[in-house]
Amino acid sequence: MDKEKLLSHLHREEDRILGGSILDKIELVIKRKNEETTNFLDPYEREITINLCKQFYDINYLEDGGYKKAERQRINIFPEYLFVDHIDSPVSILKIEGNFDFCPVNHRDYLGAVMGLGIKRKMIGDLLVLDDFAQLVVGDEIKDFLLLKLKRVNEVPVSVSEIKRDDLVFPTDNAKVIKATVASMRLDAIASAGFGDSRNRISRKIKNEKIKLNWKPENNPAQTIELNDLISFKGRGRVKVVEENGHSHRGRIKLTLKRYT
Repeated sequence: MDKEKLLSHLHREEDRILGGSILDKIELVIKRKNEETTNFLDPYEREITINLCKQFYDINYLEDGGYKKAERQRINIFPEYLFVDHIDSPVSILKIEGNFDFCPVNHRDYLGAVMGLGIKRKMIGDLLVLDDFAQLVVGDEIKDFLLLKLKRVNEVPVSVSEIKRDDLVFPTDNAKVIKATVASMRLDAIASAGFGDSRNRISRKIKNEKIKLNWKPENNPAQTIELNDLISFKGRGRVKVVEENGHSHRGRIKLTLKRYT
């Protein structure tokens, strides 16, 4: 296996580290004829992983994040002669319940409570937050630990139980709709409008790779944005470009954005 050649298209250090770890897993599958599983990966990381898997005819792979269209998913890599239906994905779903009437909690609170126990983000999948409970997709390796140790979320006592995939409840779309006008479809212009921050500050964040475009770190403020692109700003949420509504009388582009926090 020529790992250097297989990774030659990856230029960011983080991407090469991920690619190297995936090639290590592929090598183990080929040599030992066993299964290997990645951590939870975002869509950009999965694209890197799947492209590498496709370079080998004697392996196959299966993506799973606990439910269809999950954003964060694990990838099982296994010998190509095994049937996909016979692959057990090490993914569990936990329900976290508490009385939050007097202490509302959000996505960050739940995630903080879990990671405060020493759990790494890479072992956590999607987190679906509803009014009085949340559902958390996790790796099987940490399921029992969380069932035993997760007792509070933002000082509110909670109970944790395992649920089946068919019992998942999906939250309604609570995104904030933003009507904006921009001079151009540049990343810095649209991120500025979506996050309500100055264009100069947003440009600095982009240059420092603090903002992602479609889950990939982007350092070019002038990067062109298309409909349905997703802009992520750590700690500030996400902005999706959902509609282009023509031009204003001053020639600016009218957009409909959705911001998720």
